[in-house]
Amino acid sequence: MSSQHQSGVGLEHPYSHQIMIGSAIFFFLVWILDTFLFQVFVDIRNLVPFVLRIFLFIITGILSFPLMNTSQKKIFSPSKDSTGLVSDGIYAVVRHPLYLSILVLYLAFVFLSFSLVSSIPVFITFFFFNLMVKFEEEELVKILGNEYVKYMSNVPRWIPRPKSLWNK
Repeated sequence: MSSQHQSGVGLEHPYSHQIMIGSAIFFFLVWILDTFLFQVFVDIRNLVPFVLRIFLFIITGILSFPLMNTSQKKIFSPSKDSTGLVSDGIYAVVRHPLYLSILVLYLAFVFLSFSLVSSIPVFITFFFFNLMVKFEEEELVKILGNEYVKYMSNVPRWIPRPKSLWNK
């Protein structure tokens, strides 16, 4: 069972859609239950002023949407050549901006509630996203060869290098 991008090179992980939907359901279920019902570690939450939590939520939320938007526009734009490597724009800063944007969005909600329990699904999601990325990158190496290997050596998988942020 494999799924191919409608536009782009290589295969997605066979369960990528299930992992992404499942991670969203799991994260928001845990977040809602802990934030509003169980309230584990409320003492820690009360140490962080609500205004600071709102500020952190807004900043991380604001970061997630441009990552998501620019990654999708870059990959699925009608003018994009669907047979080559996309390595400019946001893809010159980080190799997987869509997956990163989802993790950053989850982190925004963790900051909002300061629910330490909600950070557990973020780490679990990261683990599964990393498995998906490894699969997809192996496929891209098979298809694009040294071009993708060179790209991997120049662009980080998850955390942008500060130098690359200022050069763009």
